[in-house]
Amino acid sequence: MQNARSKAQTVKFDIQNSTFNIRYSIFICLSLIHVSMVSAQEAITLKEALTLGLKNNYTILLQQNDALVAANNNTLGNSGFLPSLDLNASQNNTISTTHQEQFSGTVKDVSNGKSNALNVGAQLNWTLFDGLNMFVNKRMFGVLEELGENGTRIVLEGTVSDICLSYYSIVQLKKLVRVAQDAVDLSMQRKRIAGAKVSLGAGSQLMLLQSTVDLNADSTRLIRQLVMLANARADFNQLLCREPATPFEINDSILLSVPKPYDSLLNEALKQNSRLTAVRLNQDLTRLGVRQAQSGRYPQLNFNAGYGYSTLNSQSGFLQYNQSYGPSYGLSLTYNLFNGFNVNRAVKNAKIIMNSGEIEVEEAGLTLKNSLFKIHQEFNANLEIVKMQLANVGVARENVAIAFEKYQLGSINDIELREIQQKLIDAEYQLISSQFEAKKAEVELDRLSGELLGRIVFAVNL
Repeated sequence: MQNARSKAQTVKFDIQNSTFNIRYSIFICLSLIHVSMVSAQEAITLKEALTLGLKNNYTILLQQNDALVAANNNTLGNSGFLPSLDLNASQNNTISTTHQEQFSGTVKDVSNGKSNALNVGAQLNWTLFDGLNMFVNKRMFGVLEELGENGTRIVLEGTVSDICLSYYSIVQLKKLVRVAQDAVDLSMQRKRIAGAKVSLGAGSQLMLLQSTVDLNADSTRLIRQLVMLANARADFNQLLCREPATPFEINDSILLSVPKPYDSLLNEALKQNSRLTAVRLNQDLTRLGVRQAQSGRYPQLNFNAGYGYSTLNSQSGFLQYNQSYGPSYGLSLTYNLFNGFNVNRAVKNAKIIMNSGEIEVEEAGLTLKNSLFKIHQEFNANLEIVKMQLANVGVARENVAIAFEKYQLGSINDIELREIQQKLIDAEYQLISSQFEAKKAEVELDRLSGELLGRIVFAVNL
């Protein structure tokens, strides 16, 4: 008899202790939710986030600097069209002791004689013909400038995609937090009912303990979801170049667009995809590389002109004073007759590189088609899943409401109620996950087709 009482007291103590732990866990969860709600003071839309992120993103700023360097290099002077003009000036002073004996028998000795020479001149060098290499250089610099601009577009698309996905990830996690909170609320009600039944002698300790275990599991899930949400907010702030703890609030909805036909997306992608454009521009460079190598087979014609002025004052030597000035000009022709067949070797290598460029374009095009096809399939599949899960969640919620009423009346047990509740949780998780996956596919389709920057409206100077 005493052993039975001791066991009953132990069970009662364990239940009270576990109840305290549950309440403490719930208090932590509610405190985290409160902190999250208090911290989320500033409302920010996706458009505002994109405006802020694109204006301050470090990767974009660095890429824009690279693009500016490429644009600055695209000049006539850097390509070799313009002449070079140099100004040269020199002043030489000499002190020397000389002894001179001439054939006439004259002997001249000068001790510490001074000599001053001044030379000033301007020299112009202008390449008139170099096998059309200067024209090739100009076009190559133009292609490099386009590559810089296209590189900026690639970085912009990547940043826009990251910000959009981070934004919608927070939306998803907020919904998951609400689902976890609803599960905790339902488990708390179930535990209160089980505790009341035990107090009235109509229930069992097993039911109360099982409800406690389930409440602990739901509370743990809620805490983890809140931590994931806080970390997602920090990552979002990093994309916007803000402090991790910067408070903000966002909209809770994920709107999905109507999918475009695959053929329409493919036509847009083949014309506008930034990465495919970059490969094509690199192919243009390889073609110009062949012409650049072929320019070595032609002569080079240079025009030279200058103007010089010089004076000489000397206390020794044959001239005491000399002054000269005037222009000079001329042409020079250089033609390599033989250099060990290096020009032929360079042309052959350039053609091989050009062929590699053509292969890379074909490979990039096929990769783009494959990626676009798979993402398009995923997008359509997730849209269908969203439709089914919406209906499924509605049925599951109605089922939980009916089951809870039966549980209060004692028609079903804890295990049956928990199974029905878990089905609702699973359905809501699958709905939220499919919505997010569909949005990810939509954003990726826009990026692959080159429509991402056009679809996103933002007010920022790029």
